[in-house]
Amino acid sequence: MEDPGPEGSGVRRGAAAIAVLAAACAGVPGARAETFREILERPITRPVGDALADSIGHALPITAASAGVTFSFNKESHAWERETDILGQLYLERPRPLGRGKLNLSVSYQWVRIDTVDGQDLDRLSDTRFPIVDPKNGTLFTVPRFGLDLETHQVTTSVTYGVTDDLDLNLTIPVLDSSFAVNGILRQVAKGREQRLRVRSSKVGPGDLFLRGKYRLLHGAWGDLAAGLVLRAPAGNQDNFQGTGTWEPAPMLYAATPSLSLGHGVGLQAYANGGVELNGSAVDQSAGRFGLGLDCAVKERFTAAVAFLGREPFEGIAPPGFFDVARVDPRTGQRFTAPVLGLERERASTYDLSLGGRVNLWRDTVFGFANVILPLNRDGFRSDVIPLVGVEAAF
Repeated sequence: MEDPGPEGSGVRRGAAAIAVLAAACAGVPGARAETFREILERPITRPVGDALADSIGHALPITAASAGVTFSFNKESHAWERETDILGQLYLERPRPLGRGKLNLSVSYQWVRIDTVDGQDLDRLSDTRFPIVDPKNGTLFTVPRFGLDLETHQVTTSVTYGVTDDLDLNLTIPVLDSSFAVNGILRQVAKGREQRLRVRSSKVGPGDLFLRGKYRLLHGAWGDLAAGLVLRAPAGNQDNFQGTGTWEPAPMLYAATPSLSLGHGVGLQAYANGGVELNGSAVDQSAGRFGLGLDCAVKERFTAAVAFLGREPFEGIAPPGFFDVARVDPRTGQRFTAPVLGLERERASTYDLSLGGRVNLWRDTVFGFANVILPLNRDGFRSDVIPLVGVEAAF
């Protein structure tokens, strides 16, 4: 088979390739596929495309709206002064507001490659134990390899403004460059004939937009507490795995302990976030979000951060039988159903470890940051590592 040509040609061949996988028959023409989801738009592979479309939007992390620094009003000098601490957390919010009239602008880049699904290597999925029955003509076939490759380069711009002494508003706009590839081997059981199939496509577009607000409720010797509201707007194309396709409001609570000085310019501060991510189209598909983190500040110059991040969906990623296909036991001839490619429909809880920090680059105004997210479990579609780098400025 010739190498894929331009994007339109590659997508057309991809549709034909998946038609072969679905129908177990060479020469069946496929319709032109305009999106990543349409590449998998066939009876056998459609559930895989649907699961990716419903899951990947939540697998693309968004940095916190909280700025790396905050300001407080000095009543003696009648001026706003930067607080001495630097926030190290990149994915946890802190309750302390930025400061009235202050503006924080950040630009970040992160790379997300989906590596596994339910612990299986996404590039080396297979289905060979029990032959699959073609729903159209009853032909039996197996899939020695069904490799998927999904990679996203994400550039995110975030603007936070201090409306009052206690209220912050934020707008976050991600832009995504996504590539999707399918590599498959189909083997007909009766004739042992194999076909090797390949398709690759790429898309550039906006991700979902985030409007976020935070209001500090308590401030005292025991720490700080703030209420937050996150509104996710479905600006990203769900069929290209760049958005969730639904409005998602998320009421949140943010808490922090006072900063504990260890001497020699070293200080510690702990954070906690918790809330519910509501699905505007189907409430039963909502999820709880939570996180715990610890900052270690060094001499007003650098802060290292570690955090535990979690997401607990209320329901599984699909209804019962969603991934099932008809099969035959070659030893007994008995027909039954089982999930294609061994995919599961259970709840895909995600637990991650976040490691990173911020550094003061120039005159308490420009700050650099870097972070890496490492998975602590393998439920659902996961990345082995998600690196992030960026820069921000406070005015």
